[in-house]
Amino acid sequence: MKIPGKIPILIRPSFWLVAALIGFLYSRDFVGAAMWTFVIFISVLFHELGHAITALFCGMKPRIELVAMGGMTFHEGDSLPFTKRFLIVFNGPFFGFLLFLFSSYLLSFPTLEGSNIAPVLKMFQYVNFYWTIINLVPVIPLDGGQLLRVVLEGIFGARGFRYSLIAGAIFACLISLGFFLFHQFLVGALFFLFAFQSFDAWQKTRLFSETDRNAAVKKSLIEAEELLQAGKKKEAKVAFEKVRFEAKQGLIFNMATQYQAFLEYEEGDVKKTYELLKSAQSDLAPDGLCLLHKAAFEEKDYILVVKLASECFQNIPSVDTALRNAYAHAELKQAQAAIGWLETAVREGLQNFKDILSYSSFDLIRADPIFLKWIEDHKTST
Repeated sequence: MKIPGKIPILIRPSFWLVAALIGFLYSRDFVGAAMWTFVIFISVLFHELGHAITALFCGMKPRIELVAMGGMTFHEGDSLPFTKRFLIVFNGPFFGFLLFLFSSYLLSFPTLEGSNIAPVLKMFQYVNFYWTIINLVPVIPLDGGQLLRVVLEGIFGARGFRYSLIAGAIFACLISLGFFLFHQFLVGALFFLFAFQSFDAWQKTRLFSETDRNAAVKKSLIEAEELLQAGKKKEAKVAFEKVRFEAKQGLIFNMATQYQAFLEYEEGDVKKTYELLKSAQSDLAPDGLCLLHKAAFEEKDYILVVKLASECFQNIPSVDTALRNAYAHAELKQAQAAIGWLETAVREGLQNFKDILSYSSFDLIRADPIFLKWIEDHKTST
C-alpha cells in the first residue's frame, strides 16, 4: 500500500499481519484485534512522521516505510550538522509522547472517559507511553541508540558510531538479563537479539574511519564500481587506485584495495596483487583472503600460505587449495602437514596423484621416513 505526497508512505503487508497478531494476543477476539491494529498503525505512523516532518524542515527528502517490526524513516540530502540530526531522531519519540499526552487530555473529560471510545483512547495512552520509554533505551536500532550514536559521533567523529554500538550491546545484554529474570522471555529475547546485532555490527565496523563518511570518496568508489560493471577494467583499476589515495584508510580504502588487487591479478601482476592484499591481510573478505593465499604461493611466501591454509580451504574447499597447502608445507619441510593436505586433495577428487608426487616441492621431504611410509601405505591401499 502506497500513500503519495511530500512524505511518501509505503505500508508493507507484514506490518498489518504483525499488528493484527499483537492485537489478537492482547485482546483474544477479532474486534479487539482490529482496535489494536488501528491504534498501532496510528501510533507508529505518528512516531515516524515526527522523524519525517523534522527532516523535511531540515531540507531533506524523507519517506516512510511501515514494516513487520514497526516503522522506518529514510531521508536523502546533504549531510546535516549535529543539532539537526539529533532533532530528527528525537522528534520520533517526542511525537509519540505528544500522542500520549493528547490521549490523557481527552480522557480527563468525564463524557469521553465513560464513552465507547474510552477503550481506544486508553490503548493510545498505554502504547505511546510505554513505547516512548522503551524506544529511548540507548540500544541500536531504537531511537535511544540512534541518539547516543549522534551524540558520540558529535564528540568522537567516526569512532563515535563504534562506541555507540558497543555501549548499546552492553545495555541490551543487561536489559535482556533483567527481562529473563522476571520471566519476560519474549522481550528478553528481543533485546538479546539487539545485543547480538550491535556486537556483530561493531566487529564489522572496526575499520570505519572518518573518510568513510566523506561524500566525495564514496562517490569515487561508486564511479569506480560502475566502470568495472561496464567492463572498463583498465579505467576501473586506475579509479580504484585513486580511491585508495583519497581514502588512505577505512572500509572504502579496504574495498578499493581488494578490487584493485583482483584487477592486477587478472592482468598477471602477481607481485602487485600480493603486496596490495598483504597490506590489508587482517581485514580481507573471504575471496580477497583466498586470492592472497594464491598470490603468496606464487610469490613463494610459504609461511603465509600455511598461515592462511585452513581458512582458505574452508572458503574454497578444492583440490587446488589443498595442493597449494601441501606444497607450502613440503617447502617448509613439514612432512606430516604436507601428507595431511595431500590426503585432503585425494578426498576432494585428485586424479593425477603420481604426477603430483613428482613435483619438486616434495624433494625436501622425499627422504623423510614419515613421507616414505605414507607413500608405501598409499601404494598398498591403492
